[in-house]
Amino acid sequence: MNQICENTAALELVSTLIEKEREPHSIIITGEKGLGKKTLAKAVAAQLLCEKGNGASCGKCRQCRLIESGAHPDLLIAEASETGNYKIEHIRSLISNAYSSPTEGKFTVILIPDLDRSVQTLKQIQNILLKLIEEPPDSAIIILTMRSKELFLDTIISRAIHLQVEEVSFANTLAYLTQNGFDPQLSEEAARRCGGNIGRCLDYCENEKTRLLAEAALNAANALASFNEYQLLKELSSIDGKKDSFIETLFYFKRIVRDSCRIRAGAVCTQPFSQRVCSALAADFSETALSEIYDTLSDFSSRASANCLISTLTNALTARLMQQ
Repeated sequence: MNQICENTAALELVSTLIEKEREPHSIIITGEKGLGKKTLAKAVAAQLLCEKGNGASCGKCRQCRLIESGAHPDLLIAEASETGNYKIEHIRSLISNAYSSPTEGKFTVILIPDLDRSVQTLKQIQNILLKLIEEPPDSAIIILTMRSKELFLDTIISRAIHLQVEEVSFANTLAYLTQNGFDPQLSEEAARRCGGNIGRCLDYCENEKTRLLAEAALNAANALASFNEYQLLKELSSIDGKKDSFIETLFYFKRIVRDSCRIRAGAVCTQPFSQRVCSALAADFSETALSEIYDTLSDFSSRASANCLISTLTNALTARLMQQ
């Protein structure tokens, strides 16, 4: 089965409920992009469908092997468009399967991952899901993933168990990357820049474009520390102008500011994004100012998600940061 790094408490909770024959019929899994929400969801599905039925997935039975191969007829995974949006008709069709008997196992498990990416239909889909969540058939289980619990309707939160995916420790992140064949130096750099986010670390190691975006964020942070508005605008404008690239660059920028804030506060920060740049920001800005910078970056990341014009956002972000 797909490897789960740390975050075993979530699996242990589900295992205990299965052992007590109190299987949860609604599960929400939250955590930032790259932490493995979908991997955890599939591991939970394996726990529920494994032939042993003791709350643990053996990885060897027919049910576990079907899940591993992506061919289990009772694990139904919603498919979004290229923009991440789910079509209402598709969700309705998926839900209709919950009221039919499972083909192979004890349950029909419906997984709708990254629901927060479906910006255009998020609220409508949650409202459609409410009836199933409020009165689920005995054989139906629904798993929803989003980056934040706050994005779910209160009526869904109150009827579901919540599993939070956390970052992995630096040591385990480094071990995971090196064990998977990545260069030790590159693995350490990825672990420092992406933290214990295994998905992002893998992307960092595998894709040069991702490393270039992280470097652009570092250069932008250095320009901010030097109060060089021209250089800051130049660095932010150096990315390809696409929404995803802009958001990814701000992700790394936020990590730099977060580490700077920790250093400024005197907290332990043994593996900062960049000791030199983070220390420079910590020396030039107060904790309050760094917190405001972080919030500004988060705000502009959200604006980009809402399909604002990236060139306009770049100019506005530069001006806002220079006012801090």
